[in-house]
Amino acid sequence: MKVAVFGVGGIGGIVGAALARVEPETTLIARGRGLEALRRDGLLVRSPLFGDLTVRPPVLDSGGRLDEAGVMDAVIVTCKGYDLEGACRALAPAVRADTLVVPLLNGVVVSEFMEGLLPPCILADGTIRIFSHLEGPGRVVHSSRLCRIVLGMRDGSRPPVMEKLAALLNEAGIETSLTEDILTESWSKYMQMGSTSIMCCYYDGPVGKAREDPKYEAVLWGVLGEMSAVAAARGVRLSGELTEKLVEFFWKSPPDTITSLYRDLSGGKPADRTELDHIIGRMVGMGREAGVPTPYCKAAYERFASR
Repeated sequence: MKVAVFGVGGIGGIVGAALARVEPETTLIARGRGLEALRRDGLLVRSPLFGDLTVRPPVLDSGGRLDEAGVMDAVIVTCKGYDLEGACRALAPAVRADTLVVPLLNGVVVSEFMEGLLPPCILADGTIRIFSHLEGPGRVVHSSRLCRIVLGMRDGSRPPVMEKLAALLNEAGIETSLTEDILTESWSKYMQMGSTSIMCCYYDGPVGKAREDPKYEAVLWGVLGEMSAVAAARGVRLSGELTEKLVEFFWKSPPDTITSLYRDLSGGKPADRTELDHIIGRMVGMGREAGVPTPYCKAAYERFASR
C-alpha cells in the first residue's frame, strides 16, 4: 500500500516510523531542517511502545513535486492547522479519486475545511490520542504507550481503502479502529483539547493559574456549555457525562499543564503561526454561523488574536 505521511512532527514522526517498519512503500513528506535531517540521518524515534529505532523511508520535499513518488493509495496529514491549506495544494498531484486522505490534526471534523482544497478523493476524518513531541529535526520522543487512532467517514461509510489502511496501522502496532460516527468521536476529542486551550488562553496561564480563580469552575462549565451548544446546532449530541468527565479531568490535571497552542502563544509566536484560528477561532466562527453565543471562547480568542 502506497502511503504518505505529510508533516513529520510529534504525531507524523511516530505514525510514519511505525508504518515504515512494516510497509516499504511508506513515504515521508517534510520541509526545511526536518527534511535535511531525515535525508541525512533518517527518522529517529524513542518510544516505550515501539522502542528506540531509526527508519529511512523515502522523504519528499513538501515544496517540491510530490508526484515524484506516484499517486498514493492513502495520505495521512499531520501538519499544523495553519499549514493545512498549503499542504492540500502541495498534495494535489499525488491524489486521485480513489486516494484516501486522512487528517490527524488538532481541531474538529477537519475534512470540512479540506474539502474545497483537494481534488476529488476519499476524504475521511481521524483522531489520534498520543503523547509525543519533536525533540529536534528528525527526532521524535513518544512519552507513553498510548497510541490510538479512530478513522471514519462523515457519511458513516467504510470504503475498502480505509479498512485496508486501518489493518496496516494495526499491523504497525498502532491501535486503530473504524467508526460509523466520526462526528461524535471528533467532537469528543475536540471538547477535551479545545476546552483546555480555551481556559489557558482565557486565564493566560496554565491550568493551575485558572484554578486559583474561585469562579474558574463556572467559567469551565461555561466553555464546555458553549462548545456543546455549537455541536448540537451542527447535529452532534454530546453526553452530559462527557462534560462532567472533562470538569474532573481539568481539576486533576497537574497545575503546570498547558496545551501546545498556549505554549506557542505564550512563547511569543505570532498568532497566525499558531493554531489559534484553527482551534479557538473556528469555534467562535461556528457559533456565529449557528447563532450560538460563545462569549468565553471569544474572550480567549481575542486575548491573543491581535498579538
